[in-house]
Amino acid sequence: MNTAKTIRRLRQLVDQFPDKKRNKDLLSHTLLIKAFVEDLQAEFQKREDKETAKAEKKKIIKKALRQLLVALDKIFERHEEIGDTDVREKMFAAIHFGFIKPKRGYKLPAKFGMFSEPADKLVHAVLQEFLRHPEVLAARKLLKTPEDRMTAFQDDDVETRVSTSFFDYFGYSSKPRVI
Repeated sequence: MNTAKTIRRLRQLVDQFPDKKRNKDLLSHTLLIKAFVEDLQAEFQKREDKETAKAEKKKIIKKALRQLLVALDKIFERHEEIGDTDVREKMFAAIHFGFIKPKRGYKLPAKFGMFSEPADKLVHAVLQEFLRHPEVLAARKLLKTPEDRMTAFQDDDVETRVSTSFFDYFGYSSKPRVI
């Protein structure tokens, strides 16, 4: 029975309670109400467990994600083109194939659309460091689906000192993109 139906049935039982006159009927009715309350408690606990699990999935790469964002901020100080759409899409593809939906044998590209080769090398090094971070390697195994890994990567709570989040460098998607 879903929550709304359980609550309706519980209200009906509570409304019928004053009609019960005999102790045996009162006890029986009370036990029935108790059973419905326990069903509600179990449903609420399931919801809480799902929310907790979702929060735990996000936590797993917080440190690695923060380090990535700080490193990208440093690159941005000298190379603002890191915020360009083309660069963002190429960096996201690297995260996608390296972490979210790992592709066997995937190698980071040498170029990310930066204006100079040294800037491309900086981006390459930062992304490579992120993808090799112990938290990220562990998360690839612990988080079973691309959606779970996407949720962990798109953690709104992780920001740098200048309030940069994953969104600033990678954009946002409600589900893993098809690339």
